[in-house]
Amino acid sequence: MKPAFRTRRAILGVVMTAFVSVSLPAFVARAETTPPDELVKKLASEMTAAVRADPELQNPGSTKISDLVQKMVVPRFDFERITQIAMGRNWTKADPSQQKAIVTEFSRLLTRTYQNAIANLKDLDVNVKATKATTPNVDVTVKTEMLGRPQPVAIDYNLINGPNGWRVYDVSVQGISLVAAYRDEFTGLVSSSGVDGLIESLRKKNGS
Repeated sequence: MKPAFRTRRAILGVVMTAFVSVSLPAFVARAETTPPDELVKKLASEMTAAVRADPELQNPGSTKISDLVQKMVVPRFDFERITQIAMGRNWTKADPSQQKAIVTEFSRLLTRTYQNAIANLKDLDVNVKATKATTPNVDVTVKTEMLGRPQPVAIDYNLINGPNGWRVYDVSVQGISLVAAYRDEFTGLVSSSGVDGLIESLRKKNGS
């Protein structure tokens, strides 16, 4: 396994284990009015409690986990923005149909990881430390740490506030950006195989 791929897998595992703990449905409607740091605190507590109380949510293969991810976790991410940032200047090389395909396949790749992470929540807690505003009430970074491992893991969530409330567009684990971890691979694939080559690579990783 290549070092870069191992890095992405490690980041994804930590990110998704932590973020699935901040995505309970009962608070989705309040996302636009609740400050992002308070939202993260409340959702983390509620979701972790739900997983600890329901043995079915501790089974990675459970259809209940799949349903939870699709309905409650996925809406918290701005996948189109994530994909655009990961693509960088190559985003404009793709036509609208290709852009749609990339967003779809990249979203599938990430969501598959969420499902495998939920079962770990029973042993973990998320502590919200601070919020840094790039643009107040629009673009913020919520700084957290994941507890329950030998050492706390620093995780920063970049969120943007829009019509659908606060949504994540990048996550950094110990200073390493999730989006940046994919940018080099995307750039290399587009350079060597074109946009269609990138789409095909993502489809293969998704088993389709």
